[in-house]
Amino acid sequence: MPRGCRLIRFQECTDSRGSLAVGETRHQIPFVPERVFWIYGVPEGQARGEHSHNECSEVIVPVCGAFDLLVDDGERRLTVRMDSPLTGILIPPSVWCRLESFAPGTVCVVFASHPYNASGYTNDYAEYHAGVVHTVPYDDTHAEEWNAFVSTSKNGTFLLDRRYMDYHADRFHDCSLLFYKKGVLIATLPANWVEEENTVCSHGGLTYGGLILSPHITAVEALEVFSCAMDWFQKTLGAMRWIYKPMPYIYHRQPAEEDLYALFRVGATLQGRAISSVVDMKDRLPMRELRRRGAKKAADAGITYTESTNFAAFWPILAGVLQTKHGRAPVHTLDEITLLHERFPENIRLFLALRTDGVPIAGTVVYETERVAHAQYIAASDEGRALGALDGLFGWLIAECLADKAYFDFGISTEQGGTWLNEGLQFQKEGFGARAVVYDSYEIKF
Repeated sequence: MPRGCRLIRFQECTDSRGSLAVGETRHQIPFVPERVFWIYGVPEGQARGEHSHNECSEVIVPVCGAFDLLVDDGERRLTVRMDSPLTGILIPPSVWCRLESFAPGTVCVVFASHPYNASGYTNDYAEYHAGVVHTVPYDDTHAEEWNAFVSTSKNGTFLLDRRYMDYHADRFHDCSLLFYKKGVLIATLPANWVEEENTVCSHGGLTYGGLILSPHITAVEALEVFSCAMDWFQKTLGAMRWIYKPMPYIYHRQPAEEDLYALFRVGATLQGRAISSVVDMKDRLPMRELRRRGAKKAADAGITYTESTNFAAFWPILAGVLQTKHGRAPVHTLDEITLLHERFPENIRLFLALRTDGVPIAGTVVYETERVAHAQYIAASDEGRALGALDGLFGWLIAECLADKAYFDFGISTEQGGTWLNEGLQFQKEGFGARAVVYDSYEIKF
């Protein structure tokens, strides 16, 4: 079947009085119809349809007689003989259809998801075919084009650059996609394939990994891109589900939540919701007294703050804290974070709190995007905690060093998909004037 099309079987009830077929919304008919019409009396040799809808979905049912239905998504086309009142067909937006070869006396009923809109059709096949979104699987030959697109997209960050994504390419089976319309790249999707779970993740190695969108893409085009991605994952990989992690709005250069609407349209369910603590840098709340006292203690101890490239000096502090408190190591090894810093020196920055003798006692690795400074790692030695080094460091970063950013993101304080909140950690971050922004993940079942 072309993309999004599928046959729909209706329930039949038959007794001595005859037969009755039943179709219910959300079951056989996957939308609440806004319009119903029926076609009948079609002269021999005539055809109906011969168009695609920009937004409307339809379910077509031959309640009497038979006809041929051609469906075409620009890459695949199929002709189906519709000859049973117990079988309808779903025609999604952006699929061309043509009804022809009507048997005498044929009547077909059409359930439409939207009211009639004369401007909501494409009636010329050449125009339709030229405007179809084409899906292309990513490989290394697309790296330069991918990276250039991310840099000019309305929601891409350096984490979606292939030089960042591919540093751990050996850990993931990449199945990223590119989407073209009229030969122009309009969206990309970072994704990986987990074969043993029949699951696509977008992307398992990243904090977020939803659709990366052109500034010029429309909501209708984004819906078509989403549909193309689902179709490719199902038909090419045999995927049963898709775990989707949209990018939080604070990272967007322009409004870019078309994917959230697409998730709603396909019936995605919220799988996880993590709280991240974010400071609005243009309308900052005051620091709590506890944090101010910590910063003053650091100042009285002569602690100073600086940017550094000496990741080797900070990594033992970080590793020790993570091992002691959480029993785990940093996500990045020292070699990996050093490599990534070399690739993205303006985006991956290390800030340290130093004793009077220059020894680091606390620090944070900041992932800096156009709008957001995100604290990727935070750690202090026992001495650093006793002297309030992190209070002073973050006070300096927020008020001075990174004050030009729209947001400062301290990162998440939740575990187990968001079901457990570390209230102590959350309280500490909120002490700097941070408040909640959520990082969501959704599940789409095919």
